[in-house]
Amino acid sequence: MGNFVSSSDGLLARFTIPRFYTRLSSDDNGYINRASSVVSRSPFLIGYFFGILLVILLTIPIGLILFMKLNTSHSTTSIGTTLLKQPLTSHDSMTTTTVSSHLSARTITTTSKFCSIPAINAIWSQSSAVVVNPLGKCSSDENSLCSARDFFLDNIHNTLYIADTDNNRIQKYSLNENYNQSEGAMGITVAKNGLLCPQSVFVDIHTEDMYIMDLDKMESFTQYGHVSYRVHLWKKNENVGRILLSQTTEQGFSRNIHHLALDNQMNIYVGTTYFIEKWLASTNYAGRIIVTGKNNDSPSYLRNLRNPGTFFITDDLTLYIADWQNKLIQQWKANATTGEIVIEFLSNVQGITMDCNGYIYFLDGSTGKICQIDMVEGQSREIVDFKNIDGTSILIQPTMIQIDKLGNIFVLGKQQVYKFPLVHT
Repeated sequence: MGNFVSSSDGLLARFTIPRFYTRLSSDDNGYINRASSVVSRSPFLIGYFFGILLVILLTIPIGLILFMKLNTSHSTTSIGTTLLKQPLTSHDSMTTTTVSSHLSARTITTTSKFCSIPAINAIWSQSSAVVVNPLGKCSSDENSLCSARDFFLDNIHNTLYIADTDNNRIQKYSLNENYNQSEGAMGITVAKNGLLCPQSVFVDIHTEDMYIMDLDKMESFTQYGHVSYRVHLWKKNENVGRILLSQTTEQGFSRNIHHLALDNQMNIYVGTTYFIEKWLASTNYAGRIIVTGKNNDSPSYLRNLRNPGTFFITDDLTLYIADWQNKLIQQWKANATTGEIVIEFLSNVQGITMDCNGYIYFLDGSTGKICQIDMVEGQSREIVDFKNIDGTSILIQPTMIQIDKLGNIFVLGKQQVYKFPLVHT
């Protein structure tokens, strides 16, 4: 055997070249008959080299094809990985929430990849229609409300649920039906027995079961001491609910608006005076943790959360909070120990929600405005100014805001619900 050593890119490769042995003939004088030797092995050598040539010719195109396939496969994988690492755009966010939607509204999920709200410069009417209780009277009849504190918009069944606080009940209104403009939408009572000053309502849009937060004593609503809240599970079409949990809160709890919501894992979040508590579905709501407002030793004026009027939870368990008394909107990511300020120096922010584009909307009751925040661009703009020409508000104590699947904005006042239609251009 003969050896040939080649160097390429600093690496040594050793190739073995075969020798072919044939019997050589000689003449009578002892000289080797080289011509006979060459002739005798020529057919074998020619066949061998033709075979090698054929193998090379076949190998080259096959190798090229395999290389192209492997290169294409690698490119596809790289592109997919790159896209997954990119920040969510408005469309990405909408698609993600659609996939994992279980509840609605305050878990900020959608039921369609289509978003009815234009992503750029959407326009809403500056004049509202009063959907519920146009006369604004505090009454216990089916068309009226009295000091309503919260509402929930079910975008699958197109219905509205209202925590009618001073009437100790939950009212349900269909938005599909035509109604008399002077009387407003006709409501029906869907929960009442055993409720005391209901503060907030959340609905599972698939089962239409209600989660209702109320107080444990009627007289405690006006007191300044420690108050206990309760959360009821009220099954659809049942006449009485079941208390899931109860908790005594910090001082001053009953004086302001309080709120509950569920995430897509069915954990229950309750806002108190200085905290948002998360009751764990995995413990059948026997265990809880504090997820925001953890500086328990600070005086009330230095708390990092003071009277969260409203909040919602995205599918990745991020909390967006209308921090009313601190006059700002906070973002708390899952398992975070501190929050981030989204926007500050607000006057009276209590209502907050998000649309199918991923834009945040908040309601400032003092300035009489609804504003939109683009989290990607870090910009906000005024979209509705609900003040009269003389500067007075056309709404009575607006507190909560929701958006329906058509992009219309609903605002809850003390005794009424207002609608600002999306204007299609």
